[in-house]
Amino acid sequence: MRRCRRWISPAANTCREQSEAAEANQHLVEGQIVELERDVSETDQYGRLLRYVYLDDGLLVNAELVRLGFAAALAYPPDIKHQELINATEQEAKEARSGLWAPHTATPTFSSTDLPFQLQVDPTCSQFNAPGNDNENKTEEYICLTNIGTGPIEMSGWSVHDEYGWTYQFPGYTLEADSKVRIITGCGENTQQDLFWCKDETAVWNNDGDCVYLSDSYGELIVEYCY
Repeated sequence: MRRCRRWISPAANTCREQSEAAEANQHLVEGQIVELERDVSETDQYGRLLRYVYLDDGLLVNAELVRLGFAAALAYPPDIKHQELINATEQEAKEARSGLWAPHTATPTFSSTDLPFQLQVDPTCSQFNAPGNDNENKTEEYICLTNIGTGPIEMSGWSVHDEYGWTYQFPGYTLEADSKVRIITGCGENTQQDLFWCKDETAVWNNDGDCVYLSDSYGELIVEYCY
């Protein structure tokens, strides 16, 4: 199951898709006079303005970005005024396999030989699909990172995110050589072997395939693993 936000900003996954989504949004609205419509809430939990955006011809930009596959749909009550339309446009994108819904080519674990360490996603100790309902069993959903190098890796400020963009940031943490750490979606007390995301609302990793992106504290991609 894919878990995505409902509205406005393009739900881009990779850097390339972010660029394409931004270009699509720019193409739709640049030079246009737009009309903004409020639903119920003024802003979301992060303080971002919540609005539906219309062009002069009545085109709802939010729904059009979903239809083109640059955004995805999930209702966040009470702001569901146009949910039926947005769901319908997402179904169009899925059927056309557009954007977010295009099939992804499996990518093997990547470890750069140019780096002074070697780090990989270990699928043998990862569990992308938790037993039962993922959203209700998030402590059983996790990814596993392994340091296969000969020295410790200081990972403070590093981040892990999925294709959609759900992001976990490491606390002060060092992964020792020849060691593993699990990033668990649910809540718990951090240990050297287990770090807890404590993700609210939904689970993170799609059961039918997703990608794990690990970036350092400068935002440089270190590891990409798709399943």
